[in-house]
Amino acid sequence: MTYFRKIFTIVILLSLAFTGNAGVKYFPVVINGKAAAEIVPDENQACMEAATLLETYIMKSAGIRMDAPAGSPQICLKIEKGKMDLEGFRFTFPSAGKMVITGGGANGIRYGALEFLERFMGVRFLYPGPAGEHVPKLKNLRVPMKEFSDAPKYHTRTLFSFPHPTRKRFNDWTPLLRGCDPYRLAIGHNLYHMFPVTKYGKTNPEFYPVINGKRYIPKPPRHTVHWQPCMTNPAVIREAVRMICDAFAKNPELRTWSLGQTDGNGFCECENCKKFYPVPDEPMLLGPKDRSVLYLQFCNRIAEGVTKKYPDAKLGIFAYNHTSFAPENFKLHPALVPIITYDRLNWADPVRKAKDLQRQNGWSAIASELCWWDYCGANRYVLPRITPRHTALTLTEGYKAKVRHAFIQHTPLGIEEGCGNEQIWAEGPMAYVMLKMLWDPMQDVEKVLDDWYQTAVGPQAAPYLKRYFDRVEKFWTKDMIKGDWFKRCKGTYLVPTWLDYLNELEKGFFAESAKDLDMVCKLAPAGDCKVRAEYFRHGFQLRRIKCEYWQRNQYVRHFSPKSFSKVFFKDDFEKGLGEWKIRTPDMDPKVSVVPKASPDDSKALEMRFTATDGACIYKIFKIDRKADFRMEVKYSCTDTEKRAVSLISAEWCDEKGNALDPVFYSDFLGRDTTGDWVPLGFNFTTPAQLPAYLKVQIGTSYSRKGNIRFDDFIIREVPQK
Repeated sequence: MTYFRKIFTIVILLSLAFTGNAGVKYFPVVINGKAAAEIVPDENQACMEAATLLETYIMKSAGIRMDAPAGSPQICLKIEKGKMDLEGFRFTFPSAGKMVITGGGANGIRYGALEFLERFMGVRFLYPGPAGEHVPKLKNLRVPMKEFSDAPKYHTRTLFSFPHPTRKRFNDWTPLLRGCDPYRLAIGHNLYHMFPVTKYGKTNPEFYPVINGKRYIPKPPRHTVHWQPCMTNPAVIREAVRMICDAFAKNPELRTWSLGQTDGNGFCECENCKKFYPVPDEPMLLGPKDRSVLYLQFCNRIAEGVTKKYPDAKLGIFAYNHTSFAPENFKLHPALVPIITYDRLNWADPVRKAKDLQRQNGWSAIASELCWWDYCGANRYVLPRITPRHTALTLTEGYKAKVRHAFIQHTPLGIEEGCGNEQIWAEGPMAYVMLKMLWDPMQDVEKVLDDWYQTAVGPQAAPYLKRYFDRVEKFWTKDMIKGDWFKRCKGTYLVPTWLDYLNELEKGFFAESAKDLDMVCKLAPAGDCKVRAEYFRHGFQLRRIKCEYWQRNQYVRHFSPKSFSKVFFKDDFEKGLGEWKIRTPDMDPKVSVVPKASPDDSKALEMRFTATDGACIYKIFKIDRKADFRMEVKYSCTDTEKRAVSLISAEWCDEKGNALDPVFYSDFLGRDTTGDWVPLGFNFTTPAQLPAYLKVQIGTSYSRKGNIRFDDFIIREVPQK
């Protein structure tokens, strides 16, 4: 192409691009399927990554590279630190042929690029994975030449998932919704990191607490819990100030540190520390004794030392457990940010909400800003915990009450101990809405939801998908709070492994939900919308199977023991352990079959206590048919502590022995310590997916002496008709 033809092409593109309705001017990006502008980033990694992000999605949308002719309009990307919030961004148009996206920092310029994709191209990141990505196909892309800027309302927007390779999809997705790991406020238990016993145990034993009149030097494996440093020792405070200032000096970008106490108890009982104990020293509303003044005066003195050199420092402190409540008339250093831990689904109950707000108001009165440590764990609940409106409301109220940081334990995908390997995104718009509202809690959550539903499955199918997720939210915010499960969950979070919340499901819940999702699949247009519709329905079906299994299991538990008249397996241990396996090889000395140990002088299985971890044996059976079972055993305790536990359990596994799901697990505990032989037994049923492998276990725990003997183990079943 000759020089004059290039100039002519640019003039034509510009004349088409800048023509708008009602005098509105537009900046050309793509015209008639061709690049009309070039992307020009500053020469730093963040700007170049933001440019790559723009180019990637323009390629996905328009199918072109941004290789406009020289002299074309320019989209410039740059960072101006200190002139705006470091996560904020600004769009300006200094001339007809120039658009400038400016970020306040590395994340700011990235979020500016993401704003471009969402606002001008209609890109949506609905949920993790390729199918959750919505990229409209465009032949023309023109940007209104209207300047604007934005910045996050919440400075910390973390949906935390414990690290694991299986969570890569989730961890790659949250940054696209402007979620990020905490870096503007350090959050987490940290005092045990600051004063490790391997470094200070021998050289500075005075750093550690006095407990029950003796200096306590923590030892593995309990060196990370249930102890705090001596919080009135000036040397401890000087060392904390030194290490924080040294870390800041080494990293100019680091200006935050966590002073989060070690999890559990273990506060120092020396005479100086006890001066800060309350009088009378009694348990608080949430259970433990109050150590807030002791902890906060310690944090104040560290903050005073650090801010002399680094006045912009922010230090995170925990407001939970022994430090749940703010002391009255206490002057908190402005560098300290209380991290208030609570599951705010509790706010669905007006009484619990009022009590929590009273606690929060106490912290608001003494702190310049606050952080919430919240709990969601949407997919950890067998019926996914989906409460977008409720959560949006709490985030709006929190922002009005000085909350500027949110750390939410989420764990939606991947392996979680005791929770299987969840890779189906069953929570719909929940995480999407949380991240959107964390950026701007003042926006209309209904608009956010409607946009998500219509983008996900199309306008015709959207009302049915909305009705399904509304039904789930109604359960969690209206129905669930009426039941015994909610009444039992009086702690910091609502326990996901107690499954009796399912008792509150209304009759017809699953049938009506299935109808709605069938309509979603029927009405969703072909392509990505249809794929998503089928995906949501599939996820629902899997959860329905689990929920209905649990309900069936509860039903079977009420069967009379006489109903189980057919013997499936029995063992009186006369031939030793046989095919039983010991769960951990180093438990061999604790597990044996002993002669003349049962009431009739026959052999019995014996588990001796030599430590608090107890012992366990197991056996696996392949089951390829539906059946209802009852497991029984007799046990007897000798010289054990009162807290000793005997255990039998049934767990459903795959052929490799991996647990299918925690909902397919049943157990029964015995605590009788009279020495008499006591029966232990329970009923259970098979899961829907067969064949499956039944893993039965006999075990003990929670004593440091004595033994528990077992005999006459039997599994019976209801005869098939």
